Amino acid sequence: MHSDILIDLEEFMTDVVDGIPILTINIKHPSFKDINEFKNSLNNILCDYNKIIIDFSKCDFIDSVILGAVVIAHKQLQKKGGGILTITSPGRMKFLFGQTGLDRIINNFNTREEALECTQL
Repeated sequence: MHSDILIDLEEFMTDVVDGIPILTINIKHPSFKDINEFKNSLNNILCDYNKIIIDFSKCDFIDSVILGAVVIAHKQLQKKGGGILTITSPGRMKFLFGQTGLDRIINNFNTREEALECTQL
């Protein structure tokens, strides 16, 4: 596995592993107050890639504004033949993805390795 760090911010960190950017969210509850930084981090990688992994495994919950930004970015990437994959830890986040229906439009995984494996198919 080859990894390069693109953006290293405390709350949002992006690195590239085997040619796939992984945006890791290091906030337990990202909300509307974090949306601008989240969108900036996402937009920095949207132009150059058609597949992105967003790692929410450190989050307990995410606000609807964050979910909305993920859906919008996913639709943009689908137009380029790609999409977003997510990583969540079991529990509240998986439940949230199920309750909102996000798990029906975005592939969700338990680990980084599972998500990366799916991008290679």
